[in-house]
Amino acid sequence: MVGDLHGCYSLLMQELQNIHFDFQNDVLICTGDLVDRGAENLVCISLLDEARFYTVCGNREEMCIKSAHDPKIKEIHARNGGECFYQLSQIQRLEIIERFKQLPLVIEVQLKNKKIGVVHADIDIHDWNVFKQDNCQGDYKISGVTSAYTNAQWGRGRIRQHSAHYDVVENIDEIYIGHTIVKEQTQVEPYRVCRRLFYLS
Repeated sequence: MVGDLHGCYSLLMQELQNIHFDFQNDVLICTGDLVDRGAENLVCISLLDEARFYTVCGNREEMCIKSAHDPKIKEIHARNGGECFYQLSQIQRLEIIERFKQLPLVIEVQLKNKKIGVVHADIDIHDWNVFKQDNCQGDYKISGVTSAYTNAQWGRGRIRQHSAHYDVVENIDEIYIGHTIVKEQTQVEPYRVCRRLFYLS
């Protein structure tokens, strides 16, 4: 499991070498944000060609996708670490956008003794299955309500503990989340139970 890459391919490869990772036998799952800020964006995107590499769609991939039709998103993205994307040719950008459109918002892995989930930013629903269903509705707009889709891409409420409403997430044993910068892997124990959330970025 790895947090957001942000174009830092060489650093990733160095860390994988340190743990003797083997793309022929091991699986690597990423919390999204393959691109922006770092200098090795295209080679990070090329990880999508690896049969044993999986990633969720992060807010950086989402901005690339939306920039094709939304000039405001394009401007915000370019000002906040995404300028390299707009230095590519239009053909390159469209090819990358098509790849990013194929990325899931959620990854679920059933291991022998537990079920783990991966999402880019946050989960504000207390049931993993309901969260997955709600994400299928996309980014709906209801006054005063942030969609599960938007929260999965941009939210930080659970790690910042801004709300006492956050509680255990049922129907999942562990959730791995990126997006928010932490100095080291951070484990959040939901209230009253042993299910765990891990922040990796």
